Amino acid sequence: MHYHPLQRYQPPPINALPVELLSYIFVLGTHEPINSDPNADDDCQPFNTDSVKAPLVYASVSRHWRGVALNTPALYTSLCITPELLREVGKTEMLDISGISTYLKRSRNLLVDILIDARDQQWDFEDDGAWFSAEHMTAAMDVLLPHIRRWRSLSILTDVLAPMQAALEPLETHLRLSGAPHLESLRLMRCDAYAAHAPLANIGNSFLSSVTNGDCLLPRLQRLTLRGVPAAWTVLATTLSPALKSLELAFLPLAGQPTILELVALLRTVPHLSRFILNGSGPAFPDSAALSSSPPSFESISLPSLGSLTLGYTSSAAAVALFDLISAPSLHQLILEDATHPTDTIPVDALPLLNRLFSSNAEPAFPNLADLALRRTHLSGAPPSAHLSRLELLGTNPLALALRATDMLCIRGPLATSSLSAAPTEALAQTGFALRAVVEECGDKAPRVICLHESSYASHVGEPDEVFLLGGGTTCVRVFRRAEEEGDEDETMMGSEIEYEEEAFKVGGVFNDPVFDARYGYVG
Repeated sequence: MHYHPLQRYQPPPINALPVELLSYIFVLGTHEPINSDPNADDDCQPFNTDSVKAPLVYASVSRHWRGVALNTPALYTSLCITPELLREVGKTEMLDISGISTYLKRSRNLLVDILIDARDQQWDFEDDGAWFSAEHMTAAMDVLLPHIRRWRSLSILTDVLAPMQAALEPLETHLRLSGAPHLESLRLMRCDAYAAHAPLANIGNSFLSSVTNGDCLLPRLQRLTLRGVPAAWTVLATTLSPALKSLELAFLPLAGQPTILELVALLRTVPHLSRFILNGSGPAFPDSAALSSSPPSFESISLPSLGSLTLGYTSSAAAVALFDLISAPSLHQLILEDATHPTDTIPVDALPLLNRLFSSNAEPAFPNLADLALRRTHLSGAPPSAHLSRLELLGTNPLALALRATDMLCIRGPLATSSLSAAPTEALAQTGFALRAVVEECGDKAPRVICLHESSYASHVGEPDEVFLLGGGTTCVRVFRRAEEEGDEDETMMGSEIEYEEEAFKVGGVFNDPVFDARYGYVG
């Protein structure tokens, strides 16, 4: 008979790490940023919502890990409130805030990042019967507002008005009492762009409408996004910190857009602004005469740090006047987009904007502009030539190719054609002919790289699906096609093109929807 001595338990090697190092590893795994690009689109979430529950996973591995996880306050600084927290209690749905309360307690006195995503996953934009209701928003704010002095970032995303209003009212009350001394990022987003075009839009109370003096309320604010949420613009101008670096005003209803006077006052308070987005949000001029030229009473607004400007315009004259108002010698990226009503039959001509930017008869508005994107822009004629490093076109007339780009030309989807009935394959073929003509005409001055995305939604990351050379090998063309898993309405849900068109124009179809037309106004 053989006896084997009992083997002593050997703890895993990771347990030999100092507690401080293991704690730091947990923090990295919990708060790894999902996008480290400071110039990335503001649509990205402030933190990785999938990793918010990571501390609970760590705590379930072993007694040692549980002790480390429960005693690391930095693990609990990301607070995420979504409809997933709704629980049925009898015949009603209540918001379960027990987990949020626990995170607030365990984070102790550290600064916290908050995301409230109240959007309906079923895309039901009616206030009545909204999935995440105003009552749910009130419950969320009740547990968060007592800790307002610890807020580092706040993002509220809704698709209907009532929950947003339920958040703004108590928020303003607490701002008046104590301010938010450590808040660096504030995003208030009503994610229904069509609501801005509704003829009788109910905009509710504007943000800060109950505040009379905004001094020192948000002393550290660096990023502000108001998407579909108007503000009391005069008060906001006194509230913003001079340190603000990013400002976005987008999809504001006409009645809530800032006037040119209010916008000028707002921009003068943020001299260190580096990123500015004004998309379908004015400015509203007092009368049509003011659009003929830059108002003489306005001195230019100096924004020496402004590097990126996005302008969604509804009037070419107003856009040109805005160019004349802003002095931004460091601006290198400009995005222009037609932000008029989706059913408007007469597009806004963007040629006056490009003439102002690149005319040889006037001082350039932005002398260091190198990166230009034109999205869904209409041109009545060929623009003047420009010296750009990068040019991006999406749904834009091929006349825009006259602008020229030396390094990269990016085409997202087929260029706009004169024939509205052109099939996608025909439009792509015409785009290909136009690009080949540009390369042949420019010769050795043709762009070094052309990125052709066959769909405007095609992936722009990873390796291209096809690569070939033009112009004797001087221009590399990289073709990106839609990934199969992304699909497209044209090829999945819509069936064949002929069958889809027949259904689309029937009553209730995509192009003949009485409910949509009644709400947002039909332009025949």
